[in-house]
Amino acid sequence: MTETVLTSAQDADLVAEVLNALRADPGLQDVLGFPARIYDDETAAAAYPYVLLERYQRTDTSVSEALCAEHSLQFVSLSDYGGHVEAKRLLTRLRLALQRLQIHPVGQRVVLIHPTFSDVMRTRNPLILRGLLRVRIHTEEI
Repeated sequence: MTETVLTSAQDADLVAEVLNALRADPGLQDVLGFPARIYDDETAAAAYPYVLLERYQRTDTSVSEALCAEHSLQFVSLSDYGGHVEAKRLLTRLRLALQRLQIHPVGQRVVLIHPTFSDVMRTRNPLILRGLLRVRIHTEEI
C-alpha cells in the first residue's frame, strides 16, 4: 500500500515538472505567451492558442529488481489563427520542448523521452484547429 501512495506522489511530481518546464520554455513562450498557456485541466477563459494536458497514463515496466515506468502524456493544442500551418508549428515547438526537457522528478531518473504521435484536425468550429501530441517518458526509480 505504501508503494501505491509513493507512486501517485511520484507521478504527480513528474507531471508538475513537465508542465513547469514547458511553461518556462522560450520557444513555447514565443507562441503561447509568458508564462506559456499550458494547462492541466479545463480552463473557462483561455486565450488562443493554448495547450492542455488532456491525458496521463502510467504503465509499470519493471524488470527484475529495477522499478521502471512508462508515462504516456497526451497534449492537445487549440488555435484560432494561421490554419494548419500554424497549428503544426505549435505542435513542432511543443515536441521540441518536450525533447529538450531536463527534469529531475523526486525519486526517479528520466531514461528516455520520445514523441509517438501528432496530428492536426478541425473542430466543430471551423475556425479552431485541434492539435494532438502524444509523448512517452520512461523512468526508473533511484
